Amino acid sequence: MEKAAELNGFQSNEGIIFTYHKQSGYIGFIWAMVAVMILETAGVSYLLYNWSPILHWIHLILSISVIVFLLVDLRAVTRNPIMIKNNEISLKIGIRPRVIIATENIKELKSGSLYQEDRKNKEVLDLSLFSFDDPTFELVLNHPIKDKAMFGKTKDVTRIFFSVDDKTAFSTMIKEK
Repeated sequence: MEKAAELNGFQSNEGIIFTYHKQSGYIGFIWAMVAVMILETAGVSYLLYNWSPILHWIHLILSISVIVFLLVDLRAVTRNPIMIKNNEISLKIGIRPRVIIATENIKELKSGSLYQEDRKNKEVLDLSLFSFDDPTFELVLNHPIKDKAMFGKTKDVTRIFFSVDDKTAFSTMIKEK
């Protein structure tokens, strides 16, 4: 069976899956960041080693941790598509926590054009890969859902911004549900 990340709007045993990373340039951006981090780590580590071996090791460990984080997030982005199954939408964007939304809870599917104005609101969940790029869609919910943020903090969310590669197929699928 083909990888889920290569399929878009494809019916599988897991449900209907949609990718969200192909049109964003996220893969190229992460690989460019990794290349820059490797070069920067090598150069700065060399200079720091001559000045202070302890700072060299601290810098080296932190830099390798950031590179590993970027690669793990990239793998998670390509391996976790958006899934629609059993009248639920499962949004798992990279290593961010999974959000599951019942299709009955969807009030409206709108364009993500209001993202720049509304992204700081407390009831908004931003699941876009790049925060400086407008997401494809905004899901407006009938009832708030709990989102588990970093460090176990939760908040009520009534609007979710995210992107999908195949906009028309996703929009049609949600309107049918």
